[in-house]
Amino acid sequence: MAAQYYFCTECHKKFPTHQKLFDTLYNFQKMAPESCPACGGARELHLSLDFQLGTGDGNFKVVSAHLPDRLESWLGEDEEEVTFYPFLVTLQGADGKQFCWMPYWHVTGKEARYGQHAICLEHGQFESLITQAREKGQKEEEKALELV
Repeated sequence: MAAQYYFCTECHKKFPTHQKLFDTLYNFQKMAPESCPACGGARELHLSLDFQLGTGDGNFKVVSAHLPDRLESWLGEDEEEVTFYPFLVTLQGADGKQFCWMPYWHVTGKEARYGQHAICLEHGQFESLITQAREKGQKEEEKALELV
């Protein structure tokens, strides 16, 4: 279970979102948080997550949240459309270290169902994997062009 709230960087007040995590991330990836209603200062989105296994403090600032340009959909049970929402969320811990967290939801009708197997990688690990995938893709393209 995740708790989310907006934190004012000036007056340091916390404001719960009163939304489901899916809705909070979906809205955050579209636009910046509104100004603090108490002082007008800038607000940040924070999440309290329990990753367990000794990861320490579970309070994180959300640096960014992204969805793919195109979402995948298909017909599920009872011929109802299912849409897959894979997020890429950059989190920052109190120590300044950044992580890439990838929660996902399957939305059927208006119901978002959380995918329990979300991965969280240190930012450098994530970048390493992306770089390796790009390099491999480029090598395969070069091999294909050599055959032509």
